[in-house]
Amino acid sequence: MRFKCKGQANVEVMLSIGILLAIYLSLYQVLIPAINNSTVNLIEARKIIWSRVMDVDRAQLSGEYRLNKHTEKLFIPLNRLLPVKLQGKNLRELKKLDKKPFYPMSRLTDSWQARSSEELSTRPASLVVNNLLSGEITELIQDGLSSLFLAKELSSDYLVFGTISPDVVPEEVLQKKE
Repeated sequence: MRFKCKGQANVEVMLSIGILLAIYLSLYQVLIPAINNSTVNLIEARKIIWSRVMDVDRAQLSGEYRLNKHTEKLFIPLNRLLPVKLQGKNLRELKKLDKKPFYPMSRLTDSWQARSSEELSTRPASLVVNNLLSGEITELIQDGLSSLFLAKELSSDYLVFGTISPDVVPEEVLQKKE
């Protein structure tokens, strides 16, 4: 009795493998080009979303994501007060243009990043509270105090309020370590 059950299972497995193989071979000419086409479309979508310069015809910028809705409440008044220029629309999304397989993709862009070397220092400097102390009157007071107390560290050439220099490197880093 057991031998008959094992034989029946073998026959069922062989029949099901044969049927699956027949289905696969009949659809082979349709499946392989569809898979290749889908792969090409996926690679093209990735190139569009990760390109350095946005293709306006095939991608769009959006600000529709949860974090942006909350931070926008902070950025709008901040941009009015200070020249920080933080953008709310920094989510690059693919546009659905035609009927070919569409892979919805999006990525956060680096629009909050400084666009020039000058912005590397002006953007953070505008957020420094001591920036309000920089000015001609403060420099005059500093120079007067430095000459009174003979302390060159207080002069306006040495102590500059609200300044951020991206090129300052500590001397211990410049020395070769043995």
